[in-house]
Amino acid sequence: MTSPPDAPATGFTFLEGRLRTAVQLAAAGDQGADDSLRGLYISDEQALSLAAGAAAIEADARMAVTAERLDLDALDTAVLTVCAAPELHRRYGFLYAYLQDDVTRRLASPRLVADLLAGDGVERHHILSTFAPHAPLPASGALRLLTPDGPTPLADRPVKVSDRLAAFLLGTDHGLGDAAAPVPLRRIAPQPAADGGRDDAIAEVARLLHADTRLPLVVCGPDAATIVASAAQQPLLLLDVHDLERPEVIADATLAAALEGRLLCLDGLEDLKPTDRARLLRAIDERRERTVVLGRSRGEALALSDRTALLVEVPMPSFAERRSAWQQCSGAEDPGDVAAKFRLSIEQIRAAGEVSRIAATARGAATPDADELNMGARYASVSRLGELAARLDHAYQWDDLVLPDRQRDLLRSISAYLRHRDRVLSEWGYERTVARTQGLKVLFAGESGTGKTMAAQVLAAELGMELFRVDLATVVSKYIGETEKNLERIFTAADGSNAILFFDEADALFGKRSEVSDSHDRYANIEVAYLLQRMEAYPGAVILATNFKRNIDDAFIRRLDFVIDFPFPEAEDREKIWRLVLPQEAPVHADVDLAFLATQFKLSGGAIRNCSLAAAFQAADEDASIEMRHLVRAVAQEYGKQGRLTLEADFERFHDLVRARP
Repeated sequence: MTSPPDAPATGFTFLEGRLRTAVQLAAAGDQGADDSLRGLYISDEQALSLAAGAAAIEADARMAVTAERLDLDALDTAVLTVCAAPELHRRYGFLYAYLQDDVTRRLASPRLVADLLAGDGVERHHILSTFAPHAPLPASGALRLLTPDGPTPLADRPVKVSDRLAAFLLGTDHGLGDAAAPVPLRRIAPQPAADGGRDDAIAEVARLLHADTRLPLVVCGPDAATIVASAAQQPLLLLDVHDLERPEVIADATLAAALEGRLLCLDGLEDLKPTDRARLLRAIDERRERTVVLGRSRGEALALSDRTALLVEVPMPSFAERRSAWQQCSGAEDPGDVAAKFRLSIEQIRAAGEVSRIAATARGAATPDADELNMGARYASVSRLGELAARLDHAYQWDDLVLPDRQRDLLRSISAYLRHRDRVLSEWGYERTVARTQGLKVLFAGESGTGKTMAAQVLAAELGMELFRVDLATVVSKYIGETEKNLERIFTAADGSNAILFFDEADALFGKRSEVSDSHDRYANIEVAYLLQRMEAYPGAVILATNFKRNIDDAFIRRLDFVIDFPFPEAEDREKIWRLVLPQEAPVHADVDLAFLATQFKLSGGAIRNCSLAAAFQAADEDASIEMRHLVRAVAQEYGKQGRLTLEADFERFHDLVRARP
């Protein structure tokens, strides 16, 4: 960097000489030696003594680095040196107060800076122009003019050096500069390319970063930040786009990025409202530097639709890359199962691997097992689904599920699909030949209590995935367009969750699409089509549960991957369910006849569970074991709840049947 001919010398040694001369001139012209208020200000003797000694600071090297990183010329560097001096040694503050004839004014002012630096061909107006709003020093956030209480001439206003810059010059910039930052900034370190592969994406981003253009660069997809850091071969500093409306935030972030040698990038597009896009575009236009924007998906790039931008989509890591990352991050020998089931980014896998290692260490093991790997993957699959849906526990296993063999085989096929979809579709090439998404669309149809929710819980437990239930009855709105908005919120929140979505009460939405009698029917058809579209776009499994399969249009059913009918249990299955819902720990009387209960009373699995629990509470209230009379009474109550026993005579015939059993 070359200095103009009229640039002053720089450095604190030069400043010491100018201060010494200025103090001597001020002391020689002081006419107030007998002033009775002398104790309220710095005396000539004190000032001369301070000027004679040199401050024990060694900041010239750091000031040179600052000038290089902020691209300052010699004049700007000299001005910054004068303004930063009080931050580095309190002695300068006393000298500035003396020269400005005010013990409270220990910061430099534009007038004081001009007094100290003018001369030797350097004009005062050139020095004062360095404080203009768009001059390099204010624009970079390195310094700003304060507005003190009361009327103060512009040239006499105090100049404050950024706390972040002061910390850097003091050599204590490790976190100290963030203490007074207007907003927190996030830092991303580059990662070795071998950790995640995708060398093609890194090379493309690197090419566009070095292109001779000011067009914004948008990089979207999983691991976009680490990909950009690897391509730039420097760490990143991330600023949320929502903070762009505050100029001091942009200045602070720009300064921090320059001082730390980081590439400043904008992120947070996923929550950017259309009405806020103008602010983002204005910030891009006003920045002197080229803008790099990070996003999670291509759709977020729509925020820049009013500007021509260069776009790079970072692909999801392949199954092989995820498996390799799991091995490196967790130490597990064969993490293929968790890598196949959970479609995580490399950054998420690093976090998941750490969680699984912590769990293994607590168990006293060197490497995590399959359950701990699944737990780490669930922790890393961050989403906001919990705000919109109910999380269901892994309460059941295959042995708890009583279904015919055909239905069980179909459920196991769903499990196999979710385990091996990446191997079959990606590695074996079926994704190219069958041209389909990797998500799964399933319909569970059957009467209430036949095991639809339990089956979903069994699948989630088998796969180690989270299961969230959404009641479609609460999603459907009578107002046109509101149902689609509610569905969009749910699927947006589910993005990246790797969760199974279980939509209960699907009857609230479905109807025969051919039966259109008014405009609301037409909009209902649109809602069904929108749900199908979002189901196809969701990369995980979506299960719809309905009590009335006949209400669903055949054209919709044909586009589903699996349709499983849950039949009402026969007597043999009902007896199995009775045995399952009576725990081994429960005190069951010898007179209990489960075969009789299963044969005589046609109840669904859910109803049988209700009867077992009700009988147990009756027995506990009597401090007795669970007897046949308790179970019969509970069955009668269940029949009454279902409207199958409505009169007193019905109840009497019910008990006569029980008493007449063999």
